[in-house]
This record gives sequence, C-alpha cells and structure tokens, in this order.
Amino acid sequence: MRTLRVVFLLASPALMGGARVAAQAVDRADVPGRGMLRISFDPQVMTWNDVFLSSGRMKLGAPLTGDTVGGRSIPLVAQMEQNVRLVTGMAGFVASLWQGVLTVRQERRTYPITAEVGVTDRLSVSLMVPIVRVATRAALQISSKGTNLGVNPLVLNVAGARGTDSLFFAQFDTALARFDQQITAGSYGCGANPSCAARDSSVYWHNVRQALHGSVYGVGQTGSPFLPLDTSAAGRAIDDAVGRIQQGLNVTFGIGGFDTTVALPADTLTLATFEQVLVQPDPTGFGYASLPFQRNFNYRLGDVELAAKYRLLTGAHYATAVQAIVRLPTGAVDSASDFLRQWVGDHQLDLEGRVQQELSVGPLWLNAALRAGTQRPGTRVRRVAPFEAFLVPAAATVDMRWDPGDYAGVDVAPMIQFAPTFAAGVTVGYFTQASDHYAYQSAQDSVALAARMGAPTAASALDQGTSQRRVRLGFAATYHTPTVEGGFSIEQTVSGAGLVLGATLYRIVLRVSRKLF
Repeated sequence: MRTLRVVFLLASPALMGGARVAAQAVDRADVPGRGMLRISFDPQVMTWNDVFLSSGRMKLGAPLTGDTVGGRSIPLVAQMEQNVRLVTGMAGFVASLWQGVLTVRQERRTYPITAEVGVTDRLSVSLMVPIVRVATRAALQISSKGTNLGVNPLVLNVAGARGTDSLFFAQFDTALARFDQQITAGSYGCGANPSCAARDSSVYWHNVRQALHGSVYGVGQTGSPFLPLDTSAAGRAIDDAVGRIQQGLNVTFGIGGFDTTVALPADTLTLATFEQVLVQPDPTGFGYASLPFQRNFNYRLGDVELAAKYRLLTGAHYATAVQAIVRLPTGAVDSASDFLRQWVGDHQLDLEGRVQQELSVGPLWLNAALRAGTQRPGTRVRRVAPFEAFLVPAAATVDMRWDPGDYAGVDVAPMIQFAPTFAAGVTVGYFTQASDHYAYQSAQDSVALAARMGAPTAASALDQGTSQRRVRLGFAATYHTPTVEGGFSIEQTVSGAGLVLGATLYRIVLRVSRKLF
C-alpha cells in the first residue's frame, strides 16, 4: 500500500487542480464592453479528508491508523525493525507504535478579486489577486494495546541512559577489538585458516554491534526516536542476544570486561511523548515546526494573475473567446517543516491559455472551456524520501530543483435557461497533469544528504505521485444582467489517478460592471 508522503503532497499544485480553473464552474466567453470595468469576487472553498490512489481511495490519516502502526510509513521505524531482526534472529518481528486512528480534514479557501477592463468591445485585460486561507483539523487517538515500541531514552533524556549506552558500546568495541587482535595473532586455531569459529563469530558480532548502534543512535546524522520496550519480546530478545555474546567472549574466548546492556524504554508512547518527538529538532526528533494534532489556519497571498481576453466570435447562438494568462510567483511558499502542510501558491511563473465557448439552442445553454498551461522551473525545499514515507526527519531537507509538469483541462456545463437571466445545470470537468521532476542542485547536495541519512536517496523519489488525472461532477446555477452577475456551483471529485484529492469544491460568483470611459 503506497501510503505515503500523502499529507506532505496533499496541497501541491498537482493535487489542487482548482488553481487552474476560472472563477466559475465554467468560465463564459463574454468580455466587458469598451470602457467598462468589471469587478469579480468569486470565493472558492475546497474541503477533503481523503485521496485517490492507484490502489483506491484512502483517508489522509491512514499512515498513522491501524492495529499496527510502524515501519509501513515511517522509514526510521522500518530501519530499526530490520536492525532488531538481525540482532535477535526474530525474522517475523513487526514494530508497532500503537493501535490508533488519525483523522485529518483539510480546507482551502480562496478569495480572488479580479478587475477586468474592456479595452475594446472584444478585448479586455485583467488583474486577479487571490487571498488564500488554509486550515487543517487533525486528531490522533492511540491505544497501547499490542504496542512493542517506546521512545528512545536518549530522546527523552532519561537519567543515566546516555551514560549506560556510552559504556555499553565502549565495552562492546573494546572487547571486539581485543578479540580481533587475538584472531590476527593466530589464537583460537584460526591462523591462516580463512574460516574458523572465532572469525565467524567476530563477523556476526560486529554486525550485531552495528545493528544495535544504528537502533540506538540512528544512521548517518539522523537519530533513532523509537526502540523496543524492555518488557516486550523484542526487548527481552535483545538482552538475551547481548548476554550470549558476552558469554561467548568471556567463557569461550577469554575476553572479559563486557558486562553492561543497552538502555531500552520502559514506557509505551503517549500522545504527549509522540508530539515531543515530532517537534524535537535533529538529530533525535523529526524537527517539525509545531504541534500538529490541533486545529490551525492562516491567511497568505496566492499567485497573482495577469490576463488578456479576446472575443473571436459573437453571434446570436454561438460565441468563443481566447485568453492568455501569466501567473506570477507571488504566492507564499509552504514549509517542509509543516507536518500537515498545505500548498498556497506555486511561487513560480506559469503561462496558461484558455478557450471559452458558448452555444445557445432554445433553452439549452452550453458552456465549454479548455485550458492548457506550462509551468516554469523553479526550486522547492523538500524532505527527500520514498513516496511511501509519511514521517521524514528534518535531516532529509534539501533545496531541490523543481520542474512542475504541464497541464490541461476541459470543463463543460450544459445548462437550461429557465428565464432570460437565470440558468441551472450540471458540470463535468477533466484535468490532467504530467509528473513533476526534481533534481539536486549539485552533486554535493546528494552526497551531503546521503551522509546525513546514512544512505543515498534518488531525487526522482519526489516525482512519484505528482502526475494526476481526475474527473469532477457538479451542479451550477447562474444569474446575470448587463451590470450584475451571480452564480453558485458545487463540484465533487469522483475519480482520480496518481494522487488526487477527493475534494468537494464550493464556488460563489459575484460580479458588478461600471462604465469608466
């Protein structure tokens, strides 16, 4: 199950899709007349709590929900799980933080104000300034039933834990060094024999030592936030494995001085301790900016748009217009340190073209709009990790080159005119976007990340899930006169491929026109 970087991608430009659409469910082909100023206020509210994946529809909180929450979506837990299996020989060991449920509901409100001026009766220019409000509600309920992990005592600064671990590994290293010296000197019957019991034991015990060190201190420059509970089967197996090594060194090979054990957590996780791990900085915590399991919202400036629109054909039953849009890099940039971050704007240049058409046959009024755009390359600060990763340490943060995918969409609204000024009908929208492409800005960035994380990570890991195709269905109603226009629509995403928000979109359109010259 590709669970995910979902919430880290939730509000990316690819997923929002709605950032590409016009103010109405389907924009009209009209333009204000020469010398007319048309002011539009068309607030949009998008809400979602799940996403469409190739494997089906999934709740946003799924990565931290279930009877066994652990390595499936937290790479550091998966790494520790493998280390514990090596140390204990428990091939079936599955690390579990808790049984629990994470519920997440996100909302994005856009308040765009557009000023459009008719240069001629066919040509208009416009400026759109969007204010964006993003909000997240999240709640985590956990139970210790079935859990076998706790917080690493080093993370919580448990009294004596740091000294215990330091002494343990110092004794372990000293004992192994003496043991290897004896083997090299020809003791234990090894000599030139490439394979002997002592040499085989040394190789295995060195591997155990590395696995224990990685479990306690982490790999590279990244700490290890979780360890098996001392009373769990894995915790007891770790003590037994250490005891067998100590006995083998002392009794079988005459290497003494190794008689301590590693510090393991005594208590299961609570919500408070988990939040502490999330916000604690490197190297032992995840380094997120704030406590996530609460309601939060903020207002930001989105990407400002400049547009020119030309009405090609104007007839009694058919009209068509073309529009060119330049989307400016004014939007606030989201932070990789926000746990449940939302996207506000691209903050890079977009170029978009639109074609709007209207057809009237009796009471039938058909609106259709096509759009296609190209997004210019820029940079993005991201935590580089595989697509399945949900919790990623701050050490994975890199300023990446970012080439967002180009996109296209079509929206159709067949409506019935119940009166000369009022119409209502359904809407159908299709949107597709190519994959984004990420790259390191230099080879040194990749090397530095590998040193921090203990292993290299390809930049292409961020490309996964950025392409999308989605279909929306909805209802729209509109009221219009020569000087005042209003409209309302509700749309629901009904299918998607890639990584698509299962969003409901509400829109209101309010427009007034005044003569300027």
